[in-house]
Amino acid sequence: MKQSALNSKRIPLITSLAAVIVGIGAKLSLTSGELLPGLDGAYYWVQVRSIVNNFSLAFSDLPFIFWVQAAIAKLVGDVPLGVRISDAILPALSAVPIYLIARRFKSAYLPAIAILVVLLHPVQLYFFTGDFIKNEATIPAVFFIAWVLFNWESKPKKFSMIALAIALIVIALSHFGTLLLALMMLSVWVLVQLRKSSKKSWLQGIAVSVTVLVAVLASLAILVPSRFERLITFITSPSVVFSNPAINGIIHNYSSRTMSITIIIGQLASLLLGYITWKARASFKFSDLSLVIAGLVSTFALSSPVIGMEWSDRLAALSFAPLSIAAIIIFGTVQIAWQKSAVAILASVTLLATVSSSGTQMKYVFEDVALKDFKDLVAQVDIPDNSVIVARHGVEYVAAWEFESDVTLDTYYSSADLSSYDSVYYIQEIKAEGPGTPPASGKGPSDKKDKGDAPVDSKKSEVVTGQTVYQNASFAMIKVR
Repeated sequence: MKQSALNSKRIPLITSLAAVIVGIGAKLSLTSGELLPGLDGAYYWVQVRSIVNNFSLAFSDLPFIFWVQAAIAKLVGDVPLGVRISDAILPALSAVPIYLIARRFKSAYLPAIAILVVLLHPVQLYFFTGDFIKNEATIPAVFFIAWVLFNWESKPKKFSMIALAIALIVIALSHFGTLLLALMMLSVWVLVQLRKSSKKSWLQGIAVSVTVLVAVLASLAILVPSRFERLITFITSPSVVFSNPAINGIIHNYSSRTMSITIIIGQLASLLLGYITWKARASFKFSDLSLVIAGLVSTFALSSPVIGMEWSDRLAALSFAPLSIAAIIIFGTVQIAWQKSAVAILASVTLLATVSSSGTQMKYVFEDVALKDFKDLVAQVDIPDNSVIVARHGVEYVAAWEFESDVTLDTYYSSADLSSYDSVYYIQEIKAEGPGTPPASGKGPSDKKDKGDAPVDSKKSEVVTGQTVYQNASFAMIKVR
């Protein structure tokens, strides 16, 4: 009898560890090439190298995740390997709060299945990998917040408040998009949690929420002013937020497969699970119901197909976290077979979407031939000290890594002051190799732009003539001045 009880306790832990290993292995399998997937992979290399060598960031950004990556890189003795490991290990930390939440429901395999669905979600594998490490690395903190709220009625309030504060600080120092998700979930949870409280409690709850929001925004404005300005633009510009809505991309098939699936699942699942929650509302603990509602509201808002595509991908990508939190609690709480089956089908559809997307070609800054040509360019060209290199998005970070030089984005070049640099170089691509590639013209950008992590937009590069110092089949290095 004792042996049987011991085995029943071991099964969730062992299967959960197996799920984590599968998730980490899947991530590592996607980053075995010379470049990380996406356009921003080399950005992490440059930031981490700068911390390792200079104890500061090369580009203005929220610092926490880069410092964690730098610690890993220092441990393994290699910056690209350290970043690659962080891409696989940091998102897998979500397994800890997921396990702690799911084990309450005494289901032997629920923790492992929940972990597997989260770690193998199409967003985790085919959207975040390489390109959005900060996004994925802060998702575990969102699940940690969910665990704190899940235990609100059983843990001391002092412990819960301190834990929430720590989680929010970690997220605030890591990624502002994930911070929006965390604050949204927390705010909705507080409001729903006050549903049976007095008017005074409502006012106090709203006051606390507003105070926290103002404090977080003020911190963001101080730490990373450029990101704060983007956030304020998003919040205060409805015409920008809803321009070219994601639904157009889904209907006309120019949205990525991963994001189309995420938006469709997010919208349909939040409505279906909302209906199940309403039908089974008497079965939930008071704060559990608040957390489920907060998760579903956040999912529905973030995955909305009416948000413009410029913002939709990143917001919709975050929506799988609150949906997963709600689904775990609903599955563990409801007892009616069809309600449990609906959640199980949702998990199955998610995993099937991952399998069906496994053959999707990952995007890279360069194809293999162009990468070889870029290496040749690096070997042949010496960039003087106090120079800046101009290139399209993605290429500028690879150039910063290879040349150890300051860089700037071509579409913002004309608005900057580069007068402090002795030389300005432009990397022109002879043959388009990826999104944002300018047409081959033998010319470079016109004038100035300050270095930094500027957001990508639809601006076109201005062009001027310059002296070509090196050229091969894929690239030309042009000295603008």
